[in-house]
Amino acid sequence: MEQNDKNLVKILILLSLSALLLVCAVLEGYANSLTGYVIAFFAAVLAGCIVTAFTICTAHLIGLILFGFVIGFLTQAVGVTSDLWCYDHHAYIFAALSWALAAVTMEGISNIIRYKLKSLTDHPLNVLMILALLGTLLVTLALNDQWMERQGSVIQWPCFVHQKMPEEGSESIKSKLEPNAPFWIYYISLAGFAILMQARVPFTELLSLILAAWIMGGISEWLGATAKLWHFRTAVFPPLFLVLGCWPLEFLVIRGLAIRMKGSATILTCTPKTRPWDEWDELE
Repeated sequence: MEQNDKNLVKILILLSLSALLLVCAVLEGYANSLTGYVIAFFAAVLAGCIVTAFTICTAHLIGLILFGFVIGFLTQAVGVTSDLWCYDHHAYIFAALSWALAAVTMEGISNIIRYKLKSLTDHPLNVLMILALLGTLLVTLALNDQWMERQGSVIQWPCFVHQKMPEEGSESIKSKLEPNAPFWIYYISLAGFAILMQARVPFTELLSLILAAWIMGGISEWLGATAKLWHFRTAVFPPLFLVLGCWPLEFLVIRGLAIRMKGSATILTCTPKTRPWDEWDELE
């Protein structure tokens, strides 16, 4: 009975967060972008959140939501001020709230992937793996011809897709611009925190977290861009550095903070009997 009450609380938390997200999206002027595909994806993410919530502690769930929102908001602020992507309206609270739901869903996806990878031998490669993510971010940035910036204000309002680009060769445009200081400070800091928090977890667990971030990041960024909830300089398709580098680093920090908020070093100590993959192990 007590467990049912806790699960009900978790569901209410997720439903309230979802309602707040939709309200913010409408109030911020994105109602026309909420297409059928977006709503269907949102419903699938919410369902994934609810299923995941049954397998983790309430404190862990709240940690994922809280730190997902904080990291999500910081990511949007850094991305917009770096002129990497933009929104048609000034506000993007709905995007930060969507990160809170995405963090919970990625936790569930990573658990399933980790079960599938259980036969792999763990190796002490965690630090190298996280550094590889940062390297992936750098390489894909170098290959991406999107660091085109007009001189002037750091924050470009209105959204750059509505602005007339200067002609090629104009003095007001550079062929390539190094990422600004906030971008480097933010993502190098995330990489550092990720190493501190994830250096000792099993390698298969780290790999599952990264794969979950790639899956969630690729689908959500592409769907949001096609619905014109946000715009990239690389047209509809999200830039590779964002999906392959940024999303995993952000999720590793979110998950690490949530674990510490729960007061445990590993998720395996949290209601293990309620998790479906543990039942699969017993059946085997």
